[in-house]
This record gives sequence, C-alpha cells and structure tokens, in this order.
Amino acid sequence: MLKKDSKIFYFLVILVLAAGIFLRFWKLDSIPPGIQYDEAYNGLDAIHANETGDYRLFYPENTGREGLHINVIAIFIKLFGVSSLSLRLANAMWGSLTLIGFYFLLRELKLSRLSVLLGVFMLAFSFWHLDFSRTAFRAIMVPLCLIWALYFFLRGLNSKKVFWSFLLAGLFLGLGFYSYIAFRIAPLIFIIFGCAYLFFEKKGFLKNWKIITIFMTASIICALPILIYFSTHFGDFWARSQAVSVFNSAKLTTGQALFTSLGVHLQAFFVHGDNNPRHNYNNQPLIPAGWVAFFVIGFIISLKEIGENIWGKIKFRKIAEVEKSFKFSGLFYPSILAQSIFWVMLVPGILSIEGIPHSLRIIGTIPGVFLFCVFPLEYILKIYRKMRDSTDIALRTRGTNLTLTFMLGLVAVIVVSGFLQMYVYFGLWASDLRTAGGFERKIYLMGMLIKDLDVHRNNYVITAYNTAIYQNSKTSSLKTTEYIAYPKIKNYLFSRPLDGLNNINCDDVQIVFQESDQWLRDQYRGKCPNLITDKYTFNDSKYVFYVMSVR
Repeated sequence: MLKKDSKIFYFLVILVLAAGIFLRFWKLDSIPPGIQYDEAYNGLDAIHANETGDYRLFYPENTGREGLHINVIAIFIKLFGVSSLSLRLANAMWGSLTLIGFYFLLRELKLSRLSVLLGVFMLAFSFWHLDFSRTAFRAIMVPLCLIWALYFFLRGLNSKKVFWSFLLAGLFLGLGFYSYIAFRIAPLIFIIFGCAYLFFEKKGFLKNWKIITIFMTASIICALPILIYFSTHFGDFWARSQAVSVFNSAKLTTGQALFTSLGVHLQAFFVHGDNNPRHNYNNQPLIPAGWVAFFVIGFIISLKEIGENIWGKIKFRKIAEVEKSFKFSGLFYPSILAQSIFWVMLVPGILSIEGIPHSLRIIGTIPGVFLFCVFPLEYILKIYRKMRDSTDIALRTRGTNLTLTFMLGLVAVIVVSGFLQMYVYFGLWASDLRTAGGFERKIYLMGMLIKDLDVHRNNYVITAYNTAIYQNSKTSSLKTTEYIAYPKIKNYLFSRPLDGLNNINCDDVQIVFQESDQWLRDQYRGKCPNLITDKYTFNDSKYVFYVMSVR
C-alpha cells in the first residue's frame, strides 16, 4: 500500500506531466501562427517520401537534415493529411516524451520528491522547451535522446539489470545521431561522467568492461547506418557546420569569434536571449527571471559539491579505514552530470557565429540547466533535515518553521514564473506580429486560400519580385505556400509579376496575387480583359489577397 504522502506526490507528478503534455498539443494547428520555411521544407520532403517510398537516412537539400524526424512527420501526414497539425505532431510527441524521461532521470539521480516535482514542472512550463515542442524543427529530439540515454545509463549503474539498461542507453545514444547536428558531441558527456564514476567507485575491472562493451556496441550498431552514409557523403556531414562556424567568420579572428560566441551564449541564459522571433519572445532570457537565481545558485552548489567531495576523498586517501567509510554526498554525481551536460552541449553554440545567441543549437543544455535549477532545493532540504534532527529545541522549532516558510515562498516563485511563461507563449508571443512574420503567416494564408479555391485549366501564383522560382515554374522559395496548399499547388505555375504578363494563358485562367498591387492587376486585366477580381480576407483581417479569374 502506498503511503498518503506517496499518493500525493504521484498525483502531483501526473498532474504536472499531464499539464505539460496538454500544453504541447493545445491549439497546435494554430499556434505558432503560420509555417516557417524550414518547417515547410521538412513537410514537403515527408510528402515526397510518402509518394515515392524513398524514406531517407539523410535529406541533403536545404543545408542537410537527418531523416528520422522527417520520416515520422511523413507518418502523421499519411494518417491525417497535409496540415500544420500533422507537420508538428511529431514535435509535440518528442517534447512530451522528454518530460516523462526527465521525471525518470531525476528519480534515478535519487533527488528528493520536491526537486523531482518542481524540476519536471520547470521543464514542462519552460517557454524554451515548449516552443521547440510545437515547431517542426528536428532539434527537439536532442534533449529527448540525451535524457533517456542518461536515464538508462544511470539505471544500469544503480541496479542489477545491467544488460538491458546499458543496451537501451546505447540505443538511445545511437538514435540521437539521427536527430540534429548538435547531438554529435553528446557521447563526450558519457565519457566524462563514466570516467569519473569508474575512477571514484573503483568497481571490478571485468564488470566495467562488460558495461562499456554493451553500451558502446549498442550505440555503434544503432548509429551505424547513418555513420556509413556520412562516410560516403562526407560533405553532408560538414556542410551546415562549416557555413555557421566561428572558423569562417568574415569580420573576426577565430579567437575573437570564439570568445564572442561564448559570451553571447552564456548571457543568453540571464540577460538577452535568442533574437529570432520564431525561437523567443522579445529577446527574453532562456531562463525566466523567477528561475535565474535557482540556476545560478545551483551552478555554484554543483561546483562546491564536486570540489568538496573530491577534496574529501583525496584528504583521507591514505587512511584505509576512513577511505572505506567515505561516501560521496547525494549531489556529487548529479553535479558532475549537470556540469558535463551544460558545457558539452554548449559547444555547438560556441562554435557557431551566425545568428547568435542561438537557442536551437544549444537545446542540448536543457537537461543540465534544469538540473542546476533544482540543486538549491536539495540544499535547503538538507539544511531543513539537520534542523529537524537537532537537539536544540529552538532550532528544531523556529528554524524548521522559517525554513519551511522560505521553501514555500520559493515554490510559489517557481510556479508563478511557470504560469507567466505560458502567458508569454500563448498570449503575447502567439499574437505578436513579429511571430507572424517569423512563421511567414502571409504566405501560409495564401496557401490556405489556394487550398480552398477551385482549380482552373491555367492557374498562376504571381509572387513578389524577389521570390526565387525553379524547375519550369513549378516550385519556388515559397515553401510554406507549397506545403499547405498541397496537392492543389501542383496545378499552379509560379511567376514574377512582369514575367507573368508575357507568359500567361488567358484561357480559363485563375491568378492568385501574393502582393496587393492595383496597378499590377490592371496590367493583367489589360492582357486578359475577361478577368474578374475577387478579394479574400481571413479572420484577423491583417492580410488581403486578390484572385483574378475567368468565369
């Protein structure tokens, strides 16, 4: 039978997880308010994969993308059709599974129930993680694969189920290589943490080799197909990294670019976050103001725990009786893990100079960031337990009451900050014009319009002057329009304004204009006198489209 406090804990955990999962699926068809170019490109590749059966390990177009995420998107499009919801369901699923994995990881680290509950809450209500759980970028798979790989890795160290735990840890680590470029450095976390654990615990040599062999074999076998692909397509492996690398900075030396990128990415957690309106709102820090103190103090506590425990081990190293009885504190290994995750997964951001700070490239730091945030709670609980067990009556009564009151205040700050993050996301960010622009809402709505129009014999999209048009006018840089209007868009030809005047066929014609230009429409009416103009607006009335057709 579960105790009453256990029942309350599991109820609250389920409530927080359910809320976090709900937030990742709620209004997913309308928020974000459009579809960005890269998202649409993923969707078009998924559609093509469904039509041809060519599901790839790696899609080299659009600077190159690992294929697992796109292939899962293809499944949802096949099930539910072409829509913004189908495009983003995979991300909501990855984000939800990450929340569940983070709960198990915190439990495996033997943290207190309060830390587990609030750690999961902060991840669930984080704008940073929520945003990428609702946009069709494959990077959200990085914290997912990392967290589950770490959970099974720690489970293997802490339990007798060594084979299955390390097998699953290796499989998740290998799976991460199919997610996003930033994950390629993640094995270094396991090397750092594994070496520290083996050095300090001094387990049997044979058992260590069994662990290493199982883990490495599983990860290599899982990652082998894409590793073989990169071995024969080495340009695809490096293409995107070289394009944004600090080593290719035009204005700064390599050293200057490195220090600039490091400084910008570090201050992104506290002061000035990602500038991209698709990734952030109004340049807010990646960690909300109410949680920054937890992060900073947790970071300091982790360094303190690592230093004190290593010094304590060294200090009594020559005294056999003491060394045998020496035990590391409960935060020693969690601290090593958090520091390893944070600094290793910060490297992809530090090595890039384009669009910094870039919260997508450092998304792998998320598990480390929220581990730091719960360390102060563990520290205060440690103080509380000492006071509770003290022989000093005043300390045991007044001290514990003050500590509990302080803790209650901290919990309130965490919860209120989390709810404010949701207001920022669903209220301010979702309705901001910069967000609409970032997700190309105008050409998204143009695609929705084309999707609703009847198809004529000759159909044209007259684009803006600066639009790139390819492949005999059948495709263009308007990937958002092409995706959301699929399959009707296949009946259309793209043309720039003046080019269309020379090439248009006036027989049973329909023309959709990207820009509202009366003079241009008059020119087309002069070419095709029977054209009739219809005006279309959407609910928000911010965008107007004109369609000319022969009735």
